[in-house]
Amino acid sequence: MADAALLLDGLRPLHVTSEIEHATPVVIMAFLGCTAALVCAFTLGPWLIRRRALRRFALEELAATRALPADARLVSQAALLRRVVARLDARAGQERGDDWLLSLDRAFSTQFFSQQAGQAFGDALYRPRADVDVDALDEALRRHFARIKR
Repeated sequence: MADAALLLDGLRPLHVTSEIEHATPVVIMAFLGCTAALVCAFTLGPWLIRRRALRRFALEELAATRALPADARLVSQAALLRRVVARLDARAGQERGDDWLLSLDRAFSTQFFSQQAGQAFGDALYRPRADVDVDALDEALRRHFARIKR
């Protein structure tokens, strides 16, 4: 036993190598990088989810209108347009007549509502209509809603 004690006394103390000393900044940088990634995920993640929520809502509601008769479908699509555009621009959702159609054109970057078949969602919505192709309007709205970036 005495020999073992002498052998242990002869050992030199534990020495930290320079490799471990140089690893400390790497560990700190990795920790800071992970922390930054988590902060970005928690702040940008909900924003990205909400961004696509309006588009998803609009497309789902539009699909739900397809089962309605033509007149009810047109009215339902007009109400959906009001809700969607009000979320894009609160002032635009309050407009009426030709101003409403122009605000729809601005919201969707088109001339479909003021100069084409989309005029059915203006004052023409309250007049008797026989020549409105609701399926074509439905398809046009689907295309416009699919381009929403929110």
